[in-house]
Order: sequence, then C-alpha cells, then structure tokens
Amino acid sequence: MSPPRLEEGDTNRLKILLDNEVSQIIHYYDPQGFKNLTKITSGGTALIYTVYWKNTSKFIIKRFKSPTKDAIINEIYLTGMANSHPNIIQFYGVTKLEGEVNYSLVLEYADGGTLRKYLNDNTTTFKWENQLKFAKEIASAISWLHVDKRIIHGDLHSKNILIHRHTIKLVDFGRSCLQESDRYTKACGVIPYMDPIFFNTAESYILTKKSDIYSLGIFDILNGMREDPIPDTNDKFVELYKKCWKYEPGERPDIHQIISVLNSIDPIDSENDNESNNFNSVTFSNVDLQLDQGETAEKSDNEESDSPSCEDCDITSDKYQI
Repeated sequence: MSPPRLEEGDTNRLKILLDNEVSQIIHYYDPQGFKNLTKITSGGTALIYTVYWKNTSKFIIKRFKSPTKDAIINEIYLTGMANSHPNIIQFYGVTKLEGEVNYSLVLEYADGGTLRKYLNDNTTTFKWENQLKFAKEIASAISWLHVDKRIIHGDLHSKNILIHRHTIKLVDFGRSCLQESDRYTKACGVIPYMDPIFFNTAESYILTKKSDIYSLGIFDILNGMREDPIPDTNDKFVELYKKCWKYEPGERPDIHQIISVLNSIDPIDSENDNESNNFNSVTFSNVDLQLDQGETAEKSDNEESDSPSCEDCDITSDKYQI
C-alpha cells in the first residue's frame, strides 16, 4: 500500500489520496477566521493553542514543530479515520497558521483537562459508578480503533485522555498506525504504560493491539513491581488488569474480553464505593498519582535535544486547564 499524500482542493477542503483515490476529504479552515489564538503549552514535537473561530466556537489547534511530511500525513489520516466516536476527540479539519508551511490540526475543545489531573483533583470524591463509566468509555474508544478502524493507538496513558462535559475523550494519534502496517517503533512514551517488550528489544518493536491492552493495565516499572490492589477493589477489576499486565502479548485479553468483563460488573456496588474512592481499575492505578512529568522514555535519535520528554501531543499536558 502506497503512503497517503495531500493535495489541496478549493479553499474549504483538503484531499487525502490513497492509491490514487480520494480516501478522505478534510475541511480546511482559513486562518484569517481564527481569533484570540492563545498558546497553552509546548513539548517535543507540537504546540497547542486555544482559538475562537470567528469569535464563536472554541477549538484547539495542534501545531507541529519540525515534523516530516509523512508524519503529518499519517497523523491527519489516522485522526480522520478515528473520527465519529463519542469518546475520541473530534477532528474538525486543518489550517495553516500565518507564516507556517505545514498544516496544523483543528480539534475539539475539551473543558475538563487530562484524566490524570482529574484523578488528582478528585481522589476523595470519585464515585464507583463514575469509575466504571470512565473505564467503559475508554474501552469503547479502543474497541472502535481496534475493531472498526483497525488502528493501534500506540501511546495510551492518562495524559492522552481528556475529560469534556464529564465524558472521556481519547486524543493523540501521533504514534498510531494501521494494524496491517507492520510499523516498527522506537521505545518512546510514558514509562509505566509502556509494553515491557519495548525494554527488551535492542532497536525497535512492532506495535500490536496487545501493546494498547498492556497500557490499559499499568505496570509500575519505575519501582520494578506491579501495583498491589487497593483494599476493596472489585475482584473482577483486579483479575482483568492483572491479565492486561501479562508479559506475553498473546496471554493478554483482547478488547472484546475487556468490554465483556466491564459490562458484567455492577455499577451500584456499595462495598466498593468506600470513603477513599481510590480508582484502581483496568485502566488506572495509584501509580498515576505518583507520576512525575519527567518519567518518560525515549530511544529515538530524532527527538529535539531540548525536549524533556517524548510526549508529542501537548493537548495532553497537565497545563491544559482551560
């Protein structure tokens, strides 16, 4: 399969062509229509802004720093493919900011910040039914990617999950790939969420769906040990995330099995709605509350030298508090 390429159409659309056929038609936003462009944060490969479209709708703009053309095309293509799911951040189109050669992404604005910040801010008030709701929403987003779109996300962690109107929104397809692409990737990401096979591979590793599944469990690699279940955590949750932690990818459950278990858990479980309300489910554990922004890994020689981490989509930064 030949790589997709970009062709500009008229002033309000952009074509992505694959094998000489139109595979996506993407809306192009005239940058003159954007007002109050405000930088939120910046990281290794992107800068994130809030902006108003003609002083009405609020958007996020993701501006790439020094990307290759192929990297931009890949992210636009996969972000567009993943659209139309309620638990994935909506991709509205692209624009070219003043003085820029490369396209920037125009994305849905999320009002609640990152899931990591949400967990930190709501440690004692996060109710069991909301924990289960969030877990199901994340699993639903992954199912949409794996089953419906055949996409591997490749960088799942709690800073790549936003909250908008109390609903989960998965973001960042900068490291994503199609399942049949056999894409090799360097070890790069937030350490506790990374497939351990990354660390036992000298050069590179082929991303698989089971890499995403591992990230749903969380392994505290920094301490060299798995997280102990918090007292009174639902037994089905414990068994599920332990299976996600299996070293061998083939021993981990698939997304269908995860959803089946989540759907079998009673959302009204008074025994688990204890006073501590610590969230230790298939997707998160208390390691999330201990993470430092510097706890990332990078083996690639292509990252900018001044970047403290390799988190390439800064819409997921804890500075994203709008």
